[in-house]
Amino acid sequence: MGTGQMLLTIGAMVLLGTVVLTTNRAINDSGQVLLKSNYGLEGVAVATSVIERAQNLAFDQYSKDSTWVFSLAALTPPNQLGQESSTGDTLDDFDDFNGQPGGSGRTETDSVSAGVCMVLTRVFYVYRDGSGNFVPSTQATWSKMLDVRVWNTMDPSDTVHMSTIYSYWYFR
Repeated sequence: MGTGQMLLTIGAMVLLGTVVLTTNRAINDSGQVLLKSNYGLEGVAVATSVIERAQNLAFDQYSKDSTWVFSLAALTPPNQLGQESSTGDTLDDFDDFNGQPGGSGRTETDSVSAGVCMVLTRVFYVYRDGSGNFVPSTQATWSKMLDVRVWNTMDPSDTVHMSTIYSYWYFR
């Protein structure tokens, strides 16, 4: 075998090695993208589930037992939004998703196929500002916002953030 053939063979081996490495890298990268997508989709599903669970409850502790609440003063004060019971397991109205009264949220875990999701929920009163945006209120209003953040313990760098507004309506 001559020198020319040897160089041609070495060149072919280098080219083959480069193609194999590039292909492996592409397969690995697409696998990572699929895994991150799965984390995101499951995070959205968990957040949607929490929101649906909260929206099926009473607006306020005081509106669940009576037919109507006619005054903002009859609603739970903003600094007391949260679970009324000390056990932490009873979720019977919308603001119970804020955790203990005056707390900065409620954290729970949810097992999904791609690992474990951490869920942080916060509830606060909101009102519309001059621009039409909902902003937190320091006083009771007829609307509460549930803020849900979900992240997977396998990849905590990406967080799903969803919110919903729940309003209390009555007609005289």
